[in-house]
Amino acid sequence: MAEKKSPPGVNMAGCMPVPDMGSVSSVMAPQLKMMESMIAQNIELLEFLKARFERDQEMVNQLSETADPMRAMTLWGEFWQRTASDYTAEMTKLATSMTGIAERAVRSATEEGEALAKAVGKK
Repeated sequence: MAEKKSPPGVNMAGCMPVPDMGSVSSVMAPQLKMMESMIAQNIELLEFLKARFERDQEMVNQLSETADPMRAMTLWGEFWQRTASDYTAEMTKLATSMTGIAERAVRSATEEGEALAKAVGKK
């Protein structure tokens, strides 16, 4: 019995149509949006850490120049208060950002599924 062959690029595994490049890009678009969000979040976090380390360095310089122990204790107290406040604010921003990324992941998966169904179904 002769085996029926499809032209190259028409079917994957003999049963699913191969999506064209326009369809592939519509499937990848949600993934790219997700990646952009995660990279932006990483940049924000790195900027925070850079500023935090600069403040730490400034504190070390101030302490090295302070001869009065009471003044040094005041500097330490202010430093730790500011540090706690900075990290609290950053963690709040990070939590908000993660919520947004999670919501985007759900939308992304839905859009990707719809694009894939459309790409496979149109041939």
